[in-house]
Amino acid sequence: MLFNNPKKKAQSIINKIEKGAASVDNLNDLSEILEKDPSLESEIVEPLISIIKEFNAISFRSAISALNMLADKETGMISDSVDAFGKCLKKDLQTGEILNTLEIMHKINRKYPEKMKTAVPGLFMSLRNMNGTVREKANSVLSSISILHPEFFKGHTKELNLALNGLNLDERIYACKLIKNIANRDSTIVKDMYETLSYLEGNHPSRELRIEAASAIDKMKIKKELEHPRVWEDLKGPDSKILLVKPGGPLSGTGQQMELAGRMENIDISSQIEKIIQDTDIKNPVLESVFNIAREISIEGREGKSVGTSFIVGNSKEVLARSKQLIHNPVESIPVNERMITDHEFCNTIKELSQLDGAFVVSGDGLVEAACRFLTADASRVNISGFGTKHFSVAAMTMATKAIGIVVSESGGRITIFKDGKILSSYC
Repeated sequence: MLFNNPKKKAQSIINKIEKGAASVDNLNDLSEILEKDPSLESEIVEPLISIIKEFNAISFRSAISALNMLADKETGMISDSVDAFGKCLKKDLQTGEILNTLEIMHKINRKYPEKMKTAVPGLFMSLRNMNGTVREKANSVLSSISILHPEFFKGHTKELNLALNGLNLDERIYACKLIKNIANRDSTIVKDMYETLSYLEGNHPSRELRIEAASAIDKMKIKKELEHPRVWEDLKGPDSKILLVKPGGPLSGTGQQMELAGRMENIDISSQIEKIIQDTDIKNPVLESVFNIAREISIEGREGKSVGTSFIVGNSKEVLARSKQLIHNPVESIPVNERMITDHEFCNTIKELSQLDGAFVVSGDGLVEAACRFLTADASRVNISGFGTKHFSVAAMTMATKAIGIVVSESGGRITIFKDGKILSSYC
C-alpha cells in the first residue's frame, strides 16, 4: 500500500537520498511522481534544497542529481535557491556534482535570468576549474548573464582579472568574451580590465586570444595608450618622470600610505630598507639588489622595448608552495652559487628573463629560486585599485606570505613595492 501513495513513496525516496542510498531508478521515480502530481512540489523540493544547504557529503550527490532532474519540470521553487547553488560551486565537489549544479543554473537562467545575480561568484569559480567541460558549461551560463544582465558583474573585477590570467587558454578567451559582452552595454563595469587586455593583445603567443583581447578593448572604447588613473591627474609634476602620490589615496590599499616618488634614475631606497624588511627573513643587500635591478629594467627596458616584470622576495618556501611554473624553470640548470641576486654578472640573465611571463622568486638570502612563476595565492581579500593582474597577484602573495613584492609596470615603468597585501611605495 505504501507505493500506491505518491506522497509516501516520495518521502521514502527522500529518506534514501538523505542516507546516500538512493539509486538512479529512485531518482527517476521521484521525477515521475512530481510530473504526475505537481501538488507535491513543496514536499519533494524543500527537503532536497535543505540537503543542498546543509552540504552533507553523503547525501549531496543524490540530492543535486534529483534536483537537476526536477528542474526540467519545475524551476520556480528551485530558482529561489540560486544563492545556495552558487555557494555549492565554491565547495570541493566532484566533477559530476559540479556539472549537475551548473546544469541546474543553466535551467534557472533560461526561465528566470533576473534571479542569477548571486550565482556569478560561484560560476567564476567553476570557470577556473581544471576540467574543460566544467569550464565550458560555466562560461555558457556566464555568457548569457553578461548579455542579459551585465550589471550583475559589478563588483566582480577581481574574478574577471583572475580569469584573464588563468592557467587555461580557453578560460582567458572566455573572460575576454565576457568583458566584450559587458562593455557592449556598460564599459565602466570593466574599465579596470584594460591594462591586462592590452598586455594579452600585444604579447600572448595565442593568436585567438590576441584577437579576442583586441575585440574586447575595441568594445571598451578606450584609446590604445594607457592613461594614468584619474586620482593621479592633478598630482603629476611638469617632468613626466616625477609623480607625487597622495598619501592614503585610492591606489594605496586599505589604511596604507605611499611614499613620495621622485626621478627614477635618482631614487635610492637604502634608507627605507630596514623598515621594509622588518619581520621578514630578507637580508638588507638582497632587497636593495632586487630594487636596483627593477629600476634598471624600468629605465632601460630590453631590446628597445618596455618590459614589465615582478619579484617576490623572501619566505620562498611558502611562495613556491603557492605558485606554479608557467614554463620549465629557466634558472634551474644554473649552479646555485651563480644565481645570487647580489651577483652583478647574474643581473644580465635576470634582465633577459624579465621579458618572459611570470614572477621571479628570490629567497631572503638572495638565491633566485625560480623565474616564470605563476602566482596562485588567494586574492579575495586584496583591496587595491588602479592596477592590473600582475600587481593584484603580487599583492595577494605578500598577504598570504611574509614576502615582499616588487612590480615593474610595462606601461610607464612604474615600480611598486608591496607588503602584507598593501602598497608601501610607488615610483614613477
